Amino acid sequence: MIYLLAIFLPPVALLVYGKIFQAILNLLVWLLAIISLPFAILPVITTGLSLIIWGIAVLHAILAVNSAKQDARAKQVADAMRGGRG
Repeated sequence: MIYLLAIFLPPVALLVYGKIFQAILNLLVWLLAIISLPFAILPVITTGLSLIIWGIAVLHAILAVNSAKQDARAKQVADAMRGGRG
């Protein structure tokens, strides 16, 4: 579900995981992609560029969310290992 959110609203997905500064950066990139779309001088080139910028924002959000999930899993395993020894 979070990955779907990362595709359609990348900054919100980052905020859900507490990545505030990454969400702000992602919001700027995402807005650049959205704002540049209507101002197409050459529609094919500008639309393609907007999609590339949007793709960068989505990819960044997906990678950051995946990294946060991996960190949480690693912490969970480390806590379980410490609890098992003690």
